[in-house]
Amino acid sequence: MFCRRAVPEDAKEIQDIAVQSWHDTYEDLIPRDVQQAYLDKVYHEEKIIERMKESNLFICEKAGRTIGFAAFFYETPTSAEVSAIYVLPGAQREGVGSALMEHLWSHMQNVRDVYVDVEAGNEKAETFYTARGFKKEAEFQEDIEGYRLPTIRLRLRMQ
Repeated sequence: MFCRRAVPEDAKEIQDIAVQSWHDTYEDLIPRDVQQAYLDKVYHEEKIIERMKESNLFICEKAGRTIGFAAFFYETPTSAEVSAIYVLPGAQREGVGSALMEHLWSHMQNVRDVYVDVEAGNEKAETFYTARGFKKEAEFQEDIEGYRLPTIRLRLRMQ
């Protein structure tokens, strides 16, 4: 398994992972038409390439195949937000998410607090982040293409 910074040529694979992961993860949480509207807006190839310029976007490869991606951006000079960690459904529970998280941490400079927003009911994500020391910071309603979704903001204090 190898993690590296994403390049424009990775955009199509990132898009495919986002679609498969969203449909697998949010099937019982977010209606399919809302998922598709969000994916069409946020995860089309041009938007992914644009995101590469604005945030830190990385992919994870195994045997020459992209199996996951992750991204973060700085909220302040000392805090960052994990904006995505998505792994192909067939590659989950194999350490890919952990490798991506470690890769993100290794690229965060002078960060004291790391934040991530997790949709309430996404137990896989809640378990993943709390196992790494994240604690509940707040709860709020997120608007995803007009669909209101309870969301939990988690925070990790870096040592």
